[in-house]
Amino acid sequence: MKPQLRNTLENLKFKVTALHNLTSHRDALAGLDKAFEAALQEGANAAEGRKKLAALMDRARNKDSEAVTELNALRMTTIDLYVRAMSNFIAFFRPVNLAPNEQAVCMHTFRNPVNVRYMGQDGGVKQVKAVRAQRPIYIDMRELTTDAVGYQIRDINLGPDVAAAAQATVDIAWDMANKVDFEAYTMMTGGQSNTGQSIFGPFNLTGANLSRTWIPNNRILPDNLPQTNDLVLSDNGTGAGQSNLFRLNVIRAIMKYCEQWGNIWGTPIRPMGMILVPSIDVTDLATEITPTSLIFPNAVAEGLLQNYTQFDYMGIRWTLVPDVTLPSGQCYPVLNRPVGEVFYKPSFDEEFVDTDRRKNWETRSAQKVIQFTIPEPWRVNALRVTYSGAVDAERSSD
Repeated sequence: MKPQLRNTLENLKFKVTALHNLTSHRDALAGLDKAFEAALQEGANAAEGRKKLAALMDRARNKDSEAVTELNALRMTTIDLYVRAMSNFIAFFRPVNLAPNEQAVCMHTFRNPVNVRYMGQDGGVKQVKAVRAQRPIYIDMRELTTDAVGYQIRDINLGPDVAAAAQATVDIAWDMANKVDFEAYTMMTGGQSNTGQSIFGPFNLTGANLSRTWIPNNRILPDNLPQTNDLVLSDNGTGAGQSNLFRLNVIRAIMKYCEQWGNIWGTPIRPMGMILVPSIDVTDLATEITPTSLIFPNAVAEGLLQNYTQFDYMGIRWTLVPDVTLPSGQCYPVLNRPVGEVFYKPSFDEEFVDTDRRKNWETRSAQKVIQFTIPEPWRVNALRVTYSGAVDAERSSD
C-alpha cells in the first residue's frame, strides 16, 4: 500500500465507523487499498474521485447500510421483529379531495329517505342518518393521528443521526396508511370481531322506506336480482362433492352476482378481477387441477399451472391478493362501482415534531382529516363470499 494512503487511513481511524478497528492490523487492510485507489481514479480527475469517496464515507458515517456494505465489503442483514399488516380495503372506496372551504354532503334525488353510514367522531360503531329528497346532510370529518415515533436528534460521536429521522418519517407514513385502511375495513365489516354494523347481509325491499336498500320498479322481477351481498356457497362442507377450499366456484358466484343486476343501475356491475383472499387460502386453487401429463387439458388449466394467483377465466383477468388480516374461509372481490366515498382534506393534514434538545430526543407524529361514507343503496357494490363450512357453522352459532 502506498504510504500516503496508509497515513490517510490511519488518520480516519476514529472518524469513520466503517474503518474502526480495521486499521489496527495491517493485514485487515488487504483489499481496501484497491477499493480506495479505484475510487480515486474514477472521474475526469483525482479531485472528482476524492469527492465521490468523501460522499461514500459521509453516507457510511450516517449509518447508510448500503454505503457501509460498499465501503467494508460486508453483507449486512436487517432484522425487524415487528411484523406489519398489509391490506387493501381502501380500494373499495372512491377518493374525494376537499378544498379548505368545502364540506362533505350527501343528498338523495328520490322522494324517499335513505340510510347513510359514516364513522363517528370517537371511531366507534357506525352511525346511520336519514337523507330526505333534495335536503343536504352534512358529513362531519374526523381526525386520524399516528403514534408518536421518537429518535435521537444527534449522535454525539458521529454527528446528526439523519438516518433515524428519515426512518421515523417512513414509519409514520406507513402507520397512517395502515390506520386509513383499517378504517375502510371497519366501515365494511364492522371490525375484526364483526360485532359492529356490517354492510354485508340481506337487502331490505319491504317495510318502511327508511329501512329499504332500494325501491324496485314494478316491472322488475325480484327473483332475478340478488337477495344479499353476503354469499355462502351451497357446496361448502366435508362430504362427497363438497369443499372448504377457495375454488373456481367462488369466481362463478361472483360473476353470477354481478350479472343478476343486469343494467338497472345505469352502468353494469362488473368484477375488476382483484379478490382479497386470506393468505392461508390462496394456494387452495391449485387443487382444482392435477397435472397428469405434459399436455394441458385446456387454457384455464394451463393458466392455473403457470400462475395460480393471476389467470384468465371467463374473459376476465383474475388476480388473487393474499391478505394476512382476513379470517380463513371468506374473500372480498373488488367490483367496478365504489362501495362508498372517502373524503380527504389535505390542507388540514399536519405533522407534529416535538424537540427536546436537552434530552437529545425528538418525537414525530402525523394527523389526517378524513371521513368514510356508505349510502345504503351502494351496498349492492360490495360482495363477500364464504366458501368454508367452518365459517358457516360459526356464523350460525352467532
